[in-house]
Amino acid sequence: MPIKNPFGVRNPEQLDHDYIARHFVDIYTDLPSISELNNTFISGARGTGKSMLLRSLEPGVQISSGKAKSLLDLSFLGIHIPLKKAEFAPPEFRKLKGFAAAALGEHLLSQQVAYRIVEFLSSLGEGVSEDSRATFIAAYIECNELSGGSFGTEIADSEDVSILKVSTHITREISKIRQYYTRAVMADEPPQYEGALSGFLDYVVPLCRTLSGLPEFDSPNVFLMIDDADNLPLSMQRALNSWVSTRCTDSVCLKISTQLGYGTYRTLDGRIIESPHDFSEVNISTLYTNDTNRYFKKVAEIATRRLKLAGIPIPLEDFFPKDASQEIALEKIKDRIRADFENGNTADYGGATRVNDAITRFATPILMSQMTGQSRSSHTYSYAGFESLVNLSSGVIRWFLDPASRMFDDMASSQEASGVSEITTGVQDKVIRDWSEEFVSKLAHVDSDAATQEWTVDDDASLHAMGHEGHQYEDLRNLLDSLGEWFRHRLLDRQHGERRVFSFVLSGKPSKRLSETLGLAVRLGYLQLTSSAPKERVGQRLPRYILAKRLGPHYKLDISGYAAHPTVTSVHLELALTSSKKFIAARERQSTQSDQLSIEF
Repeated sequence: MPIKNPFGVRNPEQLDHDYIARHFVDIYTDLPSISELNNTFISGARGTGKSMLLRSLEPGVQISSGKAKSLLDLSFLGIHIPLKKAEFAPPEFRKLKGFAAAALGEHLLSQQVAYRIVEFLSSLGEGVSEDSRATFIAAYIECNELSGGSFGTEIADSEDVSILKVSTHITREISKIRQYYTRAVMADEPPQYEGALSGFLDYVVPLCRTLSGLPEFDSPNVFLMIDDADNLPLSMQRALNSWVSTRCTDSVCLKISTQLGYGTYRTLDGRIIESPHDFSEVNISTLYTNDTNRYFKKVAEIATRRLKLAGIPIPLEDFFPKDASQEIALEKIKDRIRADFENGNTADYGGATRVNDAITRFATPILMSQMTGQSRSSHTYSYAGFESLVNLSSGVIRWFLDPASRMFDDMASSQEASGVSEITTGVQDKVIRDWSEEFVSKLAHVDSDAATQEWTVDDDASLHAMGHEGHQYEDLRNLLDSLGEWFRHRLLDRQHGERRVFSFVLSGKPSKRLSETLGLAVRLGYLQLTSSAPKERVGQRLPRYILAKRLGPHYKLDISGYAAHPTVTSVHLELALTSSKKFIAARERQSTQSDQLSIEF
């Protein structure tokens, strides 16, 4: 019988409530606004756990995990509404313009929400009485008619309109809308649309209030958990923003997740929704980037729970051991630094006044320098160990689970009879190296014809539809290579007082080309964006870009802890898009003159 992999990653939409309750470690305790009665935008890179976070708020999970005893005990009704690319990214959705695009887009979005509400009610089965079902169906028929819709004679003449028939009706309505979009773009003039037009205040909100008012509930607020809203065309994003602007949080709250690609905060009438008046905003990626101790504890709790559920009660440090010989070599370097401080030989430690500061900043860079020799190659440096795996994941939960799952499979393939009690350092290093390399290989350099090919993307497209032209991937790959080579150069330079660099602060206004490349890097997860207050500019915050530590093994960098983040001008960073040598030369010239560094420990 195959050994069950405790770190396997599954699609959140396919998980049942009991599985989520057993495996999910609460992160919304770190994000209190998630469960508060307000509209919330939840942003984060792919794999940070946004969908699992939303699904953990569903009534079934709340009850299975013991946070609520019954439906009557729920303080809110969380209804998950995934917005899949296949459903909202077709190009025909972006062909209609003006009022037609806005009205039909909002109608389609409203129908998707209604479908999920009806599916939720249906999932409760016998937990909802026939009278309650009849009450909801009557409300739906009224809202549908007020929106200009009709059930059709075969259903309207029936005495028993069931929840199933309502669900079928909504599905057919969605199909009709999609058919209209498709036929409209095939005709010289769009045909007249004569179907229903539903919206938020006259359709979605009444349905939610009716649902909450059923006797099976204690009038809880309804959380419409709209997942991956950046898949929507911009016109539908504006419709969703209009929903947010209504501030109907007394009965309906919108919890909207985005994958760092939400393109606009304007409403249908051009107004801008703003925080904190209309919504609160949390970024899961930067939350854990700015608090690595909290992230480490979360990953440790997740990994420990998964090992326990798999019947492997082994401490994480033993299950993911470090390279023993490397740890011995590192301890010798630390002892040498301590001895230098005892003897007053501190000139080589960048002005550090405390021995622990010097050890944190210089021990690993010294070790990696020793391993390079004359060839400047550190293939022998090991990134094994649980702490290292957490650092490599860069605040993205899936970036821990994915390599851990691969490691477990490699070990299980040779130890099926005895089980897996540890992941050897050899297996860890092999998987880590391959996993890091494949992230870079997605941006493989393209030939000159592909690099210059232009693709036309209409103005209404999601940001995720943009930036995939050959030349932009080429620019992004050059940017990453330039940063990786620069950080590596600093790491091996014994003359630098701060050798560990994994991020930079950008000063000056970037060009359109540079801005688009940086935006693409953030959306794809190669860079994380936060902000920093430079020492030389009191009261001003500048964008700080952090290289994903998953790239550390590829560029042979020190991924441990925090590091310096020097300021880079937009002019210099522009060089990185075409020539890493020119970029590094320009940066080092500036460094010898007036390199202002911000250090965090």
